[in-house]
Amino acid sequence: MPLKVYRGETPDPRQATRDAVAVVRRGLLPIVEIFYSLQGEGVRTGQATVFVRVAGCSLACSFCDTDFRVRREMTVDEIVDEVIGYGCPWVCLTGGEPTLFDLQPLCDRLHAHSFFLQIETNGQHPRPSWRLDHITVSPKESEGGHLHPWYQDHAMEFKVVIDTPADLERARAYPAAGHPGGPLLYLQPNALNPDAVSLCIEAVKADPTRLRLSLQTHKLLQIR
Repeated sequence: MPLKVYRGETPDPRQATRDAVAVVRRGLLPIVEIFYSLQGEGVRTGQATVFVRVAGCSLACSFCDTDFRVRREMTVDEIVDEVIGYGCPWVCLTGGEPTLFDLQPLCDRLHAHSFFLQIETNGQHPRPSWRLDHITVSPKESEGGHLHPWYQDHAMEFKVVIDTPADLERARAYPAAGHPGGPLLYLQPNALNPDAVSLCIEAVKADPTRLRLSLQTHKLLQIR
């Protein structure tokens, strides 16, 4: 498969990740931002959520819409105190790629304060000890990623970025609904490709029991 041209938001993804690793080695957590908004994608769309965006990533996806450079170097206590201030029960650990680092102490502290934890991950690094309440996996196999088998049994939803018919075929291989309790399978059009929207809509119509359409509603609403 030919390499795709990087069109992502991070000027130098590899350097951003090296910087994040350096922060962890100093005993702190590399954070891009912490903000309060609505979940814009997947089954939790529309639900108020505090987002903790972790810097660094294990991939450099050509379509990445997030600048994951380090903006803040924080202790676990500082993060928890800031999250508590929003008064919202749901916290989403996102990135970048949050599973790149050991967030176990952060998860334990947030659970101790009765928060519910969602994670948004590319599914390369399993973190079973984090006791996550909602696991959203967005596999990036077309960008050189690989899905760890653990997520096939533990993901609550798969959210697959669709650019081409080949992406659709990969998406159909993931475990998905069609049976009670199974993970939901969302198709999310690549925002950089207008043709991807109709491709996803027709796919969902052709397989209504397994597939759903996921749009980035936060962008449609022009919120973070």
